[in-house]
Amino acid sequence: MTTYKFSLLHYHVKDGIAEITLDNPPANVINPQMTDEYFQALDIANNDSEVRIILLSGKGKGLSGGVDLKLLDTYGPSEMKAFLARFYVEMIDKVRSLNKPIMAAVHGYAMEGACTLAFACDMIIASSDAKFGYPGVPNLAAPPGMHVWHLQRLIGRMKAAELIYTGKTISAVDADRLGMITRVVPPEDLMSASRELAQEVAAMSPVGLKAARELIYRMENMDFKTVPGTALDAVALAFASDDSKEARRAFVEKRKPVWTGK
Repeated sequence: MTTYKFSLLHYHVKDGIAEITLDNPPANVINPQMTDEYFQALDIANNDSEVRIILLSGKGKGLSGGVDLKLLDTYGPSEMKAFLARFYVEMIDKVRSLNKPIMAAVHGYAMEGACTLAFACDMIIASSDAKFGYPGVPNLAAPPGMHVWHLQRLIGRMKAAELIYTGKTISAVDADRLGMITRVVPPEDLMSASRELAQEVAAMSPVGLKAARELIYRMENMDFKTVPGTALDAVALAFASDDSKEARRAFVEKRKPVWTGK
C-alpha cells in the first residue's frame, strides 16, 4: 500500500484506488492548507499509473462542514476572492481535468464547500444519515456561489431555488430520489459499498475510462448538432487503442481482458 503524509488529510493507494480522507477535526472545515493538500493529493493520484480511480471521504462526523467561516471573517475582499477562486474555480477545473474517475463517499454532513467537493466528483455514494446543504443565504447573507450552478444542473431551477433561498438541508434519500447522487447505503456499509464500486470501475480499461470521462464533460454543454460527430470521433479513436482491441478479443474468447493502458 502506497501512502503520502499530509497534515489535514490522509492519502493511500490500495488495489488501484487512491483514497483521500479529509481529517481536520472537529468538522473538517476547508481552509487554504486543506485546499493545497487536496490539490497535491489529486496531482499525485492523477500521475500514478497504478491508480485507476480516486475515492474522497471524510473522517469524523461528516465529509466537511464547508469553508472555515472564522478564517474568512478575517479576510478582506481581495483575500476572500483569491481563496474562493482557488477553492471553487481552480478545484473544479483540476477535478474535471483528471485522467481517471473520482467518486465521493459521504456520511453525516456535507455543507456548502463540501457540496462542491462532492458534486465535482463523477459519482457519490452517501450513507442514509448524510445531509447536503447550502446555508449561504441564512448564514452569510450571500449566495452560495458555484453551488448555484451545480445545483440547478442537478435538480433544476425550481428545486434548486428552494434549497438556496432557505438554506434547508436535503437528506441522502431525497438527494437520491432527485438524481443528485449515485446511491444511498446504510451507514455501516458506506465505505465497503464505495470501495466495491471503486474496484468495479478500477477493473476497467484506463484508456476506456479516460475516453468516457472526457466525453461526459465535453458533451455536458454541447449543442446537439455537434454531438454525433464528437461521439463518432471519440468512439473511432478509442477503437484504435490496444485496450479496445483486447476488449473485443476477450469478449469473443469469453475471458477477462488484460489491460495495457494503451
